[in-house]
Amino acid sequence: MDVDFDKESGIGPSDPKGKLTAEEKALLGDIQGNILKSHGRDHSRHLFITFDTTKAKEAKAWLAQLSKTKVTSALKQWDDSRVRAEIFEKSKKEEDPEAYLSVELPKKPSGIFINVMLSAKGYDALGLSGKKPTDGIFGGGAAGAVSRLSDPPRKDWEAPFKAELHALVIIADDDPGKVAAEAKAITDSLKGGKVVNTEIGRALRRGKNGPVHEHFGFVDGVSDPLFFAKDIPKSSKQWNPGAPLKLALAKDPGGHAKTGYGSFLVYRKLEQNVDQFNQDRHELAKVLAKEDNRTEPNHADRELAGAYLVGRFPDGFPVSEKATPDGADREIPNNFNFSTDTDGLKCPFQAHIRKTNPRGDTTKLGGTLKQERTHRISRRAISYEQKGKVGLLFLCVQSNIEHQFEFMQSAWANAPEFVQPKPPTGLDPVVGQGKVVKQQWPAKYGSDKKVPLSLKQSVHMKGGEYFFMPSMGFLKGVEKTS
Repeated sequence: MDVDFDKESGIGPSDPKGKLTAEEKALLGDIQGNILKSHGRDHSRHLFITFDTTKAKEAKAWLAQLSKTKVTSALKQWDDSRVRAEIFEKSKKEEDPEAYLSVELPKKPSGIFINVMLSAKGYDALGLSGKKPTDGIFGGGAAGAVSRLSDPPRKDWEAPFKAELHALVIIADDDPGKVAAEAKAITDSLKGGKVVNTEIGRALRRGKNGPVHEHFGFVDGVSDPLFFAKDIPKSSKQWNPGAPLKLALAKDPGGHAKTGYGSFLVYRKLEQNVDQFNQDRHELAKVLAKEDNRTEPNHADRELAGAYLVGRFPDGFPVSEKATPDGADREIPNNFNFSTDTDGLKCPFQAHIRKTNPRGDTTKLGGTLKQERTHRISRRAISYEQKGKVGLLFLCVQSNIEHQFEFMQSAWANAPEFVQPKPPTGLDPVVGQGKVVKQQWPAKYGSDKKVPLSLKQSVHMKGGEYFFMPSMGFLKGVEKTS
């Protein structure tokens, strides 16, 4: 029985201890890991490579060898995650779960995780233009999207991203020493090209094994689409986090006829101006305090202001939902929509999570929830710190860059009229780009009165590229491909 790419109930068994079918194993064995599920490691290095077009044969031989020996398949990731999940499940029965994990996890390490991908120019440099995905947006690269996304001009990007980038190798592990050593080994083994830039990522967590957060202090990556049946909650009545395989997987022209799939990856280095974000948060908090007849904002004002900006409190609890005694300590809520906040009186229309995942808001504009859900992306981001600057190495995978990432950025985050035309909603206060307009903020939580306030941009794009993550079969046989 063929694997169903259209169903939203997930691939694989719903029982975490169940088995994959032969067809599912074949598919997962031929696609790279980190597409259908994040690799989950806390440390990574991203090696950007430029090939020498006169040494394409050597480069392809190197690429094939790397793929045969080191690139992680989705099937390998599945097997590793099962082992890790069992350890975490057993830890729940222990008197000291953290102590148990610190002893047991090192005994069965998942191993270094490696991805490899090519840009459109990378396919050309290797003489593989005939095997390149025929997607116009991909062919133009990130530089071709500047005007569409209101990005800074390429001349203002960081120097390494101004170069022609052909390939990207991602190395990830929980041990930064192992990541550094593997990055050096791969760099030393490289034939027919050179590493022109290295970006270093480090996940920030709330607690040793807690959820990931970003430099503004808010939990990150909560609402990514889920592709495996065992990961999809059974009681998701208000919001279904499940997603069909076709949301992430695109046919690989050079891959196996039945199992050869890959995914388009958008890479953007986003610098976060934490001081500016905190200043914006403070300015909004002052407005809230004034509405409550106070001259200076208190802690509650600042917390609510931050939640208005992001759509969640720092611990991940949605600002639109009723508080619980546990907050988000047990499980960060994701089973919600905005049906009880249709006027944006609790979660502003411009809040980051509402702009980038409207959860049904588009029906007000004549769309359908089914269509809205096709614009989702799967984020694979990780934070960075570099020369006194901090930010996010933003990565996302999808089957169609134009319909997913670019649509989300241009038609939602950057569009002042989305989701409310009059008065205009304004830009996404976190990642929105373009002309700043005054945004309308609830004067008091849940009240009809709104107050206008313009906020400055605190996230700045420093460069990026578009890549395709080819199938394992294509990569392993690439030296014989032309």
